[in-house]
Amino acid sequence: MRLVYLILLIFSSPSTQAQTSPLRQQIDALFASPKPQVLLLGTFHFAGEQVDANTTPAHLRVDIRSPNRQTQLEDLINRIARFKPTKIAIEASPNAKQYIDSVYAAYRAGKFRGDKRVSEEDELYQLVFRLADRLGHRELFPVDAQPFRIRFSPADSLTMFTKYEHQADSSFAFWDQQYTTYVKLQDSLKYYASVVDYLRFLNTDDTQSRSIGRWLVTTKRGTNREPIGADGFISRYYNRNLRIYSNIQRLISSPTDRILVLYGNTHLYILKHLFKASPEFELADTMDYLN
Repeated sequence: MRLVYLILLIFSSPSTQAQTSPLRQQIDALFASPKPQVLLLGTFHFAGEQVDANTTPAHLRVDIRSPNRQTQLEDLINRIARFKPTKIAIEASPNAKQYIDSVYAAYRAGKFRGDKRVSEEDELYQLVFRLADRLGHRELFPVDAQPFRIRFSPADSLTMFTKYEHQADSSFAFWDQQYTTYVKLQDSLKYYASVVDYLRFLNTDDTQSRSIGRWLVTTKRGTNREPIGADGFISRYYNRNLRIYSNIQRLISSPTDRILVLYGNTHLYILKHLFKASPEFELADTMDYLN
């Protein structure tokens, strides 16, 4: 304890601070080269939240095409346009790029009226197309990915993944109920709040960290020798977001690039963690554009 005190005393003294300051400046200078900027915006599914596991009840679904919501959406677009992105990355498979670009071209020409894959209610049409068109972009950049699928040798039986599936865990039952209630409260908040106000809520650090909390409860499944809950999380959920990050990395062609990433908010906690840690990017503050 005394040694720790002496170390703190030495490094807090004015003479030591004067000596270490140039070293700290050198360290900071190593990472101070011009970097592309990234703005991460977590969104919700405009088309009634019917596209994934979280399905919003019909009476709480946002009618994004109503006059009031259209006014709110215009406010959002005005705010995000201030970032002046050079590229817009979206939650769609890279395999769909040609199709999305063709649909977007039809939109720009005033000829698109919706189809089976892109409706006039979803965020691709209502937010991405409108914003990209205003900025004069000619293409969009789908960067979604699926998680790595593990292939096992015969010795690594898949029963390892299934035998702990129903492992007794009272804490999981408790938190599962808490998160079920949380999702219902989110649905109500989304319905009654403006689009910008709800996105402010979604893009706070607390909301984004809670988005993965439900799955972190499951990582205790298994044993010390077979920590299958942790393996499942890292090889599926974390791996998918790391792959999304790597797809965004490949979009960079210049240090002056400004990449806007529009994604379902449950992905944002890990994506933000990755971009903050990366020496290649400067992460913009989302709240600077929502407040």
